[in-house]
Amino acid sequence: MIDFRKLAKESAEIIKEKKGKNILILDVRKISDFTDYLVIASGTSDTHIKTLLNEIDQRLPVNSYKKEIKSKSNWVVLDYGGFVVHIFHEVARKYFNLESNWAKAKEVKIKKRATKRK
Repeated sequence: MIDFRKLAKESAEIIKEKKGKNILILDVRKISDFTDYLVIASGTSDTHIKTLLNEIDQRLPVNSYKKEIKSKSNWVVLDYGGFVVHIFHEVARKYFNLESNWAKAKEVKIKKRATKRK
């Protein structure tokens, strides 16, 4: 059985590693009939957003069912069935405001990596 929660967290870690911003995972199992988790993040440019999309798509151990790029990479979507990754340019993220559409969803905590001391 596929652990979609674990894969959603793994995609969030890849985004964090590649300097994605404002990463959020929402557990929508009780309020959605199309997926279990939403991963929402921001990129800083078209190139950065495409890099985040490609890294996730290449590094996760499962294949996406659908990959969609909207308006010159202002919004990209990777649909894995049990979880969906949305990466926005910051302006587009504010405009579409997915977080408010899923206000009843429970937030999944993302582990903070330990910082190295010098």
